[in-house]
Amino acid sequence: MSTPLSKSEIAEGYDEIAEKLAMSPKFYRLCASLAAPLLPAQGAVLDIGCGQGWQLAEIRKLRPEARLFGMDISPKLVSLAREHVPGAQVETGDADKLSYPADSFDVVVMTEVLEHLSDPVLALGQIRQVLKSGGWMLITVPNRDWFRYEWYLNNRRRYQPVDDQWYRVAEITGFIQQAGFELKRITGAENLYFGGGVPRLLEKLALKLCPPLQRRMKRALYLARKPLAS
Repeated sequence: MSTPLSKSEIAEGYDEIAEKLAMSPKFYRLCASLAAPLLPAQGAVLDIGCGQGWQLAEIRKLRPEARLFGMDISPKLVSLAREHVPGAQVETGDADKLSYPADSFDVVVMTEVLEHLSDPVLALGQIRQVLKSGGWMLITVPNRDWFRYEWYLNNRRRYQPVDDQWYRVAEITGFIQQAGFELKRITGAENLYFGGGVPRLLEKLALKLCPPLQRRMKRALYLARKPLAS
């Protein structure tokens, strides 16, 4: 068994591939279309693992007045994000140890990060702490139940500087609930997405009654809420 990489080694690895590291514009637009409507006027959103800042840029298009915050382990990616999203407050940081005060954000986005972390429940608990009461969390995670998972894994290993954990939809659902969130929605971030006028109830029933549909998700998107304070 190989020795786990240190945080500094992971940061250096991402620095080396920083300018190549990005998802598709369609992916960022999808996440922004779900996250932006949850922001109140002049609300605050944090993107954990913000990369080059493209997700924050898409959210700004939909919510120009929003206060944008980003965090990434890679100093090079932080520099690029500051360049791509002027005015956003972007800093280096560790998803396992968020440095923000409690109850700081209305929405926290974390796309394609949870699979890199050794303790998913701990990381989700950190998000819960910095969210305001009733705040929203949107995360995406590669789906181990995707029918081309083995092919994807082999290709991903060629360029990722960190060993990943691989989870099924049911496992991520459990992590979210253990961290104290109310899970509100699961959908496909790629390959399976019920958009347009299809009701969410139909989407929910489809995934419940026909589990094989989960195999059509390359990445699963989870929308969860921090319970309102009593």
